[in-house]
Amino acid sequence: MVYIIVMDNEIKTIVANNLIALRKRKKITQTDVAHALNYSDKSISKWENADSLPDISVLCALSDMYGVTLDDLTHENAVEKLKAQDTMKVNTPNRLIIACLSIAVIFLIASLVFVYVMIKVGAVYWQAFVWGVPISCVALLYLDRKWSGIKVFRPLLLSILCISLLISVYLQFMQYQLWLIFVLILPIEVIIVLSSKLHK
Repeated sequence: MVYIIVMDNEIKTIVANNLIALRKRKKITQTDVAHALNYSDKSISKWENADSLPDISVLCALSDMYGVTLDDLTHENAVEKLKAQDTMKVNTPNRLIIACLSIAVIFLIASLVFVYVMIKVGAVYWQAFVWGVPISCVALLYLDRKWSGIKVFRPLLLSILCISLLISVYLQFMQYQLWLIFVLILPIEVIIVLSSKLHK
């Protein structure tokens, strides 16, 4: 019985703190909240002082009003989670630009290698551009891991990396007739798909 009372008080405090922080973040008053929900100022004050807890329908209305989930509202640091989401939204265009810049730099290096080999050796080393594909995949995988990106893209990037790597090796050593290395594609794809299912 004591445990239930303690838990009840703890939830009231968490909800109260979240309601205050979310209201202040939205720059509205208790009166504004009261009008929006068709409740009295006293009720809003009680909720924010942890004197009482709104019923489930009101909690749902409050979570909609503040743009959070019901789960966020009843757990600590709802505002911090919102800020993290906002930061993610702001950074998305920058991340796309950084990813594109990384690929551009890789193909710039491939172009320099191509030109250097052409000038120094007199050979047309077009394979430099082919190697740019798996190297770009490695760079994108690194950025994706660093940014904790969408996990759906990782298996796709890994597939492109493995296939492009096999193609690059084959084209680099064409004189050795290494076409049998393409047999590796199937088991590699199976490993990638199964390992991606493990993380879910």
